[in-house]
Amino acid sequence: MFGYVKVCKPELKVREYEEYKAVYCTLCRVIGKEYGQTSRALLNYDATFYILLCDCAESGEAPQYQKGRCRFNPAKICNYQENTGESYSRAAALTVILSYHKLLDTLHDSRFFKRAAAAVFYPILRVKYKKAKAKYPEFAEIAETAMRRQSDLEAENCASTDKAADPSAQALADLFSLYIKDPTQKRVVARTTYCLGRWVYLMDAYDDMRKDLKSSAYNPFLLKYNVTDEPALENNELHEAILRSLHMSANEAAISFDLLDGTVHRSVLENILYDGLEAQCAAVRRAYTEVKQEHV
Repeated sequence: MFGYVKVCKPELKVREYEEYKAVYCTLCRVIGKEYGQTSRALLNYDATFYILLCDCAESGEAPQYQKGRCRFNPAKICNYQENTGESYSRAAALTVILSYHKLLDTLHDSRFFKRAAAAVFYPILRVKYKKAKAKYPEFAEIAETAMRRQSDLEAENCASTDKAADPSAQALADLFSLYIKDPTQKRVVARTTYCLGRWVYLMDAYDDMRKDLKSSAYNPFLLKYNVTDEPALENNELHEAILRSLHMSANEAAISFDLLDGTVHRSVLENILYDGLEAQCAAVRRAYTEVKQEHV
């Protein structure tokens, strides 16, 4: 999920931010416990979102937190959930599985130095991946299927952003809804995360346009809008069209989420879907504007 799905901190209340950090820090502990302390380096905000959404959909009781010291920074006091639910174990496995596939993608598609660095970590992460796959084989199967579909579309130089985004969107919907028992909640989670997965894929493509143009890497926006040189990236109409697509996906995700019945972590989730996604769009658009100004 590339690290784009996170809170907009200025719009959060203090207690909401503490709640968010507590989930993040608890997940860090669970990853270390289940996959080794070095695996904590794989921790990301996307897996935190998985816990928030699944706990909300499963309508459990609000968790209770207690204070403890961070193992990476003993001087830091953090809030932790002592008795974690199954969502934390699933999120830890997802972190390892998706990190492994991201590493494989780096090995196949990146330049020499990135491939060399990835090759060093590959044997270590593969061991952890096998453990996560043995525990949650359905997660691994969904991820593997999505990667194959994505690879096929990229090999075809697919210029349709809808088709290009579908493997990631469908994978996210399948992963997030897999263990939701209530059929209505399951459908809501699936639709919310399908739209979110589409947004994430397109957001990553938008963020990477300049880099992909320089390296001649696959990017659906470059193909769709026939972007062949740097000056074309300064076209305001190009950015407006891309942002319309991103806003549409984000809005659909938010509308679908509104149908969810749960209350646990709801205000934090609303912040992510209503404010966080928009903040990410604005940040990437601002980055393109700043580069343009540097060239003037």
